[in-house]
Amino acid sequence: MMTQLTFQGLLDALAAVPQDAIVKLVGFGPADNPGVLFRHRPFVDGLAITPTIARAALDLTSAELIDFLVETGPDKTWRGHDGFLDRYPAGPETPMWVGIPYEVSFHAVTGVEMVKGFAVIRTTNLAPVQGPSLQRIPDHEVINRMRVSNLELHGDDVRKASAAERYLIRYIPKDRTAVLQRLVEAREELVTFEASLQEKKDRVAKLERDAARHDYLLGILDELPPKDEI
Repeated sequence: MMTQLTFQGLLDALAAVPQDAIVKLVGFGPADNPGVLFRHRPFVDGLAITPTIARAALDLTSAELIDFLVETGPDKTWRGHDGFLDRYPAGPETPMWVGIPYEVSFHAVTGVEMVKGFAVIRTTNLAPVQGPSLQRIPDHEVINRMRVSNLELHGDDVRKASAAERYLIRYIPKDRTAVLQRLVEAREELVTFEASLQEKKDRVAKLERDAARHDYLLGILDELPPKDEI
């Protein structure tokens, strides 16, 4: 029977492997480095590790990951709307997951084992079927639309093997979730950028007005610029 590790259970499992072993996640493609922690969905008692794209600079040893978890995990709460109270702050008995913010997934952390010199965090998907299918059309029509889309994007009418087509059909809903997540993040970044850009424009305009006023006071300009320019 699968046993999901708690926060303390994961710390104990990491402490049981060589402390200089690099920690890896499995089942998340190229994102096999453990990243930041977040609460595993509102109103649900859980703490999740974010998979991060593998880069040597982001590698963590078992000892380093333990230190990171101890520093950032305990008492972590859900950050939501104003006035929301998270009644399940993270603690030793908090269930551990691996997942991505905004993505509905339930990859429970079930253990840590040594594989080819790496300390591998194992997970089990507790929700392999997450509700009804999003697909509204038959598979053959999905395949046809993939060809149409590829022709429009790349100018190629590519025909794939049946196994590849079946894989892509299963992958589309997952990729849709990832795209929607990135869209939310991009919109938030755009709002922040636009606010920052407007702040810079306002600063430039003020400095231009201040410069014109000083030029008038010093006689460099003979006429006081209009009020809306100073």
